[in-house]
Amino acid sequence: MQHPSIIRAARILVIEDNRSDVFLLERALKQQGFLFELVHLLSGSEALAFIRGQGPYANAAIPNLILVDLNLYKFTGEDILREIRGAVRFQGVPVCVWSSSRSQRDELVLKELGIAQFIPKPSGLDQFMEIGKIIKDLVLPPATA
Repeated sequence: MQHPSIIRAARILVIEDNRSDVFLLERALKQQGFLFELVHLLSGSEALAFIRGQGPYANAAIPNLILVDLNLYKFTGEDILREIRGAVRFQGVPVCVWSSSRSQRDELVLKELGIAQFIPKPSGLDQFMEIGKIIKDLVLPPATA
């Protein structure tokens, strides 16, 4: 049994090919003051290996939340989302999408895939920092009174 004073870090998997966006995301999460571990995968190929539990990801822990960029090189975010939805071990893990895309087709596909939240990629630093709160609220259970 785990001691109540031991707090586990929330494991957040980010599938994003833009390192600057991941850097800003990490800053936004740190401002929220909760324990987290950010697992960053830079490509769709890495993401597929992680989802399938292949190679270096054979024993990778299941994340508490997955954040996927829709516009990835080689494999689309939609490809990754479909793979996640088909993987039994990721059932119950909230999946969010962040993107600068505002296409109606993307919105329909995301609804079909049961995405927990769509997060528009912000253009300014202040809006970027707000993403930290959105993610914190998704990974941490609400405080009980």
